[in-house]
Amino acid sequence: MKDLYTELAKALNVAEITETHTNPDLEISEWMTADGYAIHVMTSDKFNLQWDYDIFYNAPSFDEVIGRIKELHDEDSIVFVDGFETYLPEYEVEDYLEQLQTEHEA
Repeated sequence: MKDLYTELAKALNVAEITETHTNPDLEISEWMTADGYAIHVMTSDKFNLQWDYDIFYNAPSFDEVIGRIKELHDEDSIVFVDGFETYLPEYEVEDYLEQLQTEHEA
């Protein structure tokens, strides 16, 4: 069986979705603030955050994560996900890929 996240990357037209940090085009991860609070970040530029777009106080939903990956529009893009089970749970990825397959067959 093909790797589920490799299939997802192909379906979303990006090069790779990985848990290995390799200078990504999109980073999805949890950061700690200076005062000890956890925030969730989805950003293409970690040095120039857009507070109203890149920062989440609760983990972003699966649909929000998929939406941000789709916005890349680049088959060479690398997406770093710090914890698949937090941001792209296996069961949701499977459901999403099945839904795409069903839509494609219709």
